[in-house]
Amino acid sequence: MESIRKVVGKNIRFYRLTKGFTQEFLAEKLDVSSTYIGYLERGQKSPSLELISKISKALEIEPALLLSSPDKGDDELKRLISLLSGKAPYSVAFVHNIATAYFKSLEDHDYQKDQLHR
Repeated sequence: MESIRKVVGKNIRFYRLTKGFTQEFLAEKLDVSSTYIGYLERGQKSPSLELISKISKALEIEPALLLSSPDKGDDELKRLISLLSGKAPYSVAFVHNIATAYFKSLEDHDYQKDQLHR
């Protein structure tokens, strides 16, 4: 099992890159050195809870996302969560409604395909 420091480090790096931030830019937003950001991302240092809170605010994500161990193939889901984090509730609801309609249409399509093959 991967250490929590490594998990947090990988998540910081993932979300930083998703936002298009350099280590230097994130470090400046957090008032820490870019060297320290590198240590965090490599899992060589552990951020305090206060710093986890600051990082999550700078990256516009929920703090829990920095602590969660990703499943394999989970990158697209993390990108979607990152995209929706901090957006207005009506925007999140709109995307949810689109996704619901999309998956319903897939189910309906599969049902119709099943009916044709009977």
